[in-house]
Amino acid sequence: MSMLKKMIAVGLSSLPMMAMAHPGHAHESSFWMGFSHPFTGLDHLMMAIAFGVLLWTATQRWKVAGFLGLAAAMIAGFVLGQLQVLPNVFAEYGIVLSLAVVATALLMKSNRMFAVATMLLASFHGVAHGNELGQSGHMMQLMLGMVSAMSIIYLIGLGLGAFTEKYLPQGRKIIAALAAILAVIGLA
Repeated sequence: MSMLKKMIAVGLSSLPMMAMAHPGHAHESSFWMGFSHPFTGLDHLMMAIAFGVLLWTATQRWKVAGFLGLAAAMIAGFVLGQLQVLPNVFAEYGIVLSLAVVATALLMKSNRMFAVATMLLASFHGVAHGNELGQSGHMMQLMLGMVSAMSIIYLIGLGLGAFTEKYLPQGRKIIAALAAILAVIGLA
């Protein structure tokens, strides 16, 4: 591989370190701040909505499993982040990957393996905030607020899935494209 290609590869792989997925991490730890954060962070918002749309076509059991799995993954990630098990740069890569996987799953018309992968990758959203806010006190309130908001956004995604299936024939593809665009923005 030429030197130019190596430099381009290193430069591209380091971009997520230079740009966080979204601003607004400088806040105190409280339920309200945790609750409001997913609504203001496009990465969280798009991932939870797209995941809800993805699981709309699934059976009731998978919808419940998705709801519980999303919450469990966020909590586990938050704890891992608070304990500083994973560096924040890995969390940012994981967030971008979660958006890319959910976009792929939507384009492939819901494969259970993609749904499970998306659920597991949701833990990186928790890791990022556990890393950034891990030492600021009242972590239980913050975590509970974030998980509550992500669960509500997931339910909104289920409703959006019902709407797109009924009224927009290309709705899943539109949401997949938005998730993919957001993943690319996360790389920039």
